[in-house]
Amino acid sequence: MRPRQHSINILAGLTLLAGLFLLTACISRPAGLLRPNGVAVAPDGSLYIMDRGNNRIVHLSAAGEWLGAFGQLGTKVDDIYAGWDIDLDAAGNIYFCNLVSAEDGLFRAHEGVKAFTPAGRFWRELGGQDYGYADPVETYTPYGLDIDDQGWVYIAGFDSNAVRVFNPAGVEQASLFGQQGSGDGQFNGLADVAVDDQRGLLYAVDQFNSRVQQFSLSRTTAGAITASYRLNFGAYGREAGQFAYPQNIVVDDQSGRVYVGDMGNRRIQVFDAEGQYLTEFSAPGNWQILGLDLGADGAVYAADALNNVIWVFGPEGQLRRRLEVQP
Repeated sequence: MRPRQHSINILAGLTLLAGLFLLTACISRPAGLLRPNGVAVAPDGSLYIMDRGNNRIVHLSAAGEWLGAFGQLGTKVDDIYAGWDIDLDAAGNIYFCNLVSAEDGLFRAHEGVKAFTPAGRFWRELGGQDYGYADPVETYTPYGLDIDDQGWVYIAGFDSNAVRVFNPAGVEQASLFGQQGSGDGQFNGLADVAVDDQRGLLYAVDQFNSRVQQFSLSRTTAGAITASYRLNFGAYGREAGQFAYPQNIVVDDQSGRVYVGDMGNRRIQVFDAEGQYLTEFSAPGNWQILGLDLGADGAVYAADALNNVIWVFGPEGQLRRRLEVQP
């Protein structure tokens, strides 16, 4: 029995070593993207991608070369549980929405917007809160965000239908909107937000009402912020200027053009600052738009959660290239 057991132990040891070798090899190689739902373009043209299915942030060069990644599944402050959307501030810090549905095996949840340094180290969290599912706590469900040219952070709350605004020091200054409905300034699934710094406009995606609402922003020297309803565009449908559950939005401060990820219709639609339809474009074949950003030259970057790639278009919609992480 002993010689046979000894052989089994040796075999088990070799199997374990082989497994560890393969695991190490897998860790050292970049895995492909899995359900990416956010993309942010840095000033140097490199990309930060919310790789939701792999619970990490991936960094690619402008040419799509692997530069690194950080993050892992977990509930600690430097972990990523369920990341949504992504944006960068002027210092290169990386912000993303995060929602923990069940923390440490308990019937408790956590939500907030996490910020990491360019080196991939946890820096701070905005609007973070823990709550039990039966607690009388207002849940925001952060779903999309934008950072303006002064470093103010705007966070779209999908369940609360509110936009929370934080100043550059990370202090909440306002909670805008917050009513469910279909009237002016009301929302049903506030999915994303974008700020036009040049024109002082705030755009908010009203997903289940299949429209985009536009507001004039006003900020006092004391930091008080108000948003006045200006107009809305879109309605449910398949025609030009209509939406089927829009998801993401980004605005070109120079031209005033607004790019909307029309998820249900599998296209990106473009509007001017008055909400007038201009054009539309899409990637070849079937795809799912979950994340938008603009490059310095006006190029449009779209995260495709179905094909696990990033598509790059010219400002008028001409396809430039497809970026993917080769495992």
